[in-house]
Amino acid sequence: MNKRFVLTLILGYLTAGIIWLVGGAWVIYHFKLQHTVAGLDLALAIKNISFLLISVVSLIYIINNHYSRLLTKQNLLNRQLTNSKTSLKELLNTYEHVMKATNDVIWDYDITTNQLKWLGGYKEVFGYDSPDELMVKDAFWNMYRVHEDDREETINSFNEFLKNKELKWSAEYRYLCKDGSYKHVSDRGYLILNDKGEPLRMLGAMQDIDVRKKYGLQLEAQNQKLKDIAWLNSHEIRRPLCNMLGLIPLIRTNANDEAALPQLINYLETSAIELDETISRINSQISN
Repeated sequence: MNKRFVLTLILGYLTAGIIWLVGGAWVIYHFKLQHTVAGLDLALAIKNISFLLISVVSLIYIINNHYSRLLTKQNLLNRQLTNSKTSLKELLNTYEHVMKATNDVIWDYDITTNQLKWLGGYKEVFGYDSPDELMVKDAFWNMYRVHEDDREETINSFNEFLKNKELKWSAEYRYLCKDGSYKHVSDRGYLILNDKGEPLRMLGAMQDIDVRKKYGLQLEAQNQKLKDIAWLNSHEIRRPLCNMLGLIPLIRTNANDEAALPQLINYLETSAIELDETISRINSQISN
């Protein structure tokens, strides 16, 4: 029972009792002094009994009414709690489906305690599943699972973000998986400030972009290969081909010159061999 309600009930009962019993006794006593009437003692007893009966009935009514309101409030809270549980369950189901569809890894970083929690997708994407692997305490700034070539830049980016109290942070880096391999990820975080405007907490999502990143790197390599082939076409092939085109008229002109003709044919053969080697290099690059 609520202490405030009990205290109010006791004070109310004492106040009513004093007014009823003392005040009633005072009225009957003075009436007895002024009038000689039989039965006043009986009236005094009836007054006391009636107070007892009325007070008991009133207390029962008040307590019953109080508990009825509490029960109604409790039923309302129970319905709200049931609805909240249902909504939360639906939200979690939706969250799980979204996680499966997006391959996002959700994280929660408490800045005040330097504690990082992985909330979902961490096992599916990176393979970590033990309690120690799902909680990082006092070691967040080490970022020891970020690739060593990306670590310093990522830490500096995050530090600058907190220093400037920006609301959104993003970075791309390679992250260590449990099997020892690395995956390219796109990390995004959102800052929560306290009432004084100081960084309090961050919520973020890390997305696996390994396939996309590797495909982009592969395209870059292919583009570079195409550029190299284009350069070979425009320089390495053109030079021996120009030599051959220039030698052909000379051969025709000196067809009857037994001294000059063999030398011109040797030049033509050298240019043909150079052209063949260049074409072989191009075929080799295309096959790779």
